[in-house]
Amino acid sequence: MSASAQPGIPTKPTAPALPGRRRHGRAFVAVPLLLGIAYGLYAAFLTSNNGASNTRIMLDSFVGGAVVAVLSFLIAAAQTRLPRERRAAAYGGLFGIAMGYLLSLSGETWLKAGFLGLILGLSMGLIVFYVRYTHET
Repeated sequence: MSASAQPGIPTKPTAPALPGRRRHGRAFVAVPLLLGIAYGLYAAFLTSNNGASNTRIMLDSFVGGAVVAVLSFLIAAAQTRLPRERRAAAYGGLFGIAMGYLLSLSGETWLKAGFLGLILGLSMGLIVFYVRYTHET
């Protein structure tokens, strides 16, 4: 049996891993982009149900979708460097603000939309904290 055929011994020299460089797949960009598109389409749907003008519908959908996509991308890029408490707060804050804004577009009062956004954001923050706490990597 030759030395190259023995298990556990590499046949070719391998390149050392580069420290500090992390490779991201397609999902790193695709997931925030799809979230932004879905959010923008739903914002357009809610705005059009309230009888708004076409300009207002397009503005709400493009701006809302772009903000959600960019913030989702930024949180995804920074999440490996954040402790679990800050990560939970970031995801909870983004979710609560996004849902509160959608509720305000649906015709709810600002107070009710803000309160429900706060409740949903706190819930998401607790869920993310629990998942990160129980599944430490």
